[in-house]
Amino acid sequence: MKRVIMLLISASAVLWGIAPQASELSNQLIRDARQACAANQDGQLGYQPGTIRVIDLNRDGIDDEIVDESTYTCTTSANQFCDATGCGLKVIVNNQILQRHVRQWQIIDWDNDRMLLLALHGSQCGTQAPKGCYEAITWVDGGFRSVRP
Repeated sequence: MKRVIMLLISASAVLWGIAPQASELSNQLIRDARQACAANQDGQLGYQPGTIRVIDLNRDGIDDEIVDESTYTCTTSANQFCDATGCGLKVIVNNQILQRHVRQWQIIDWDNDRMLLLALHGSQCGTQAPKGCYEAITWVDGGFRSVRP
């Protein structure tokens, strides 16, 4: 019975445009996506409960969030948030937002570091070839760090 109640609460939250246990900032990103979809011929945004991943990325004891736009659907546009080159990904750490367009992503723990590994389309690596490249992102001294300019 508890599980049914939790599923109903989660479903209601999705319908009202908020994600349970998510920050105001990530909920704002979902509201922005809903508005962008609505601006495209009055489309309706849909997304899955796994849209927001909560994890302590910088190991400061405070949960951070990853908003994965690959879970979004817009009733009036099949490629509003994803296209042949990937999907939007927004990473929130200490109220800073990192935005990338990715094919896939994964969290990797290496020694004492936690990093976000991104699979990118070749157009983001200086080539038009569909074969991609990778970017590793860490958090150092209060900011995102990558070898990418």
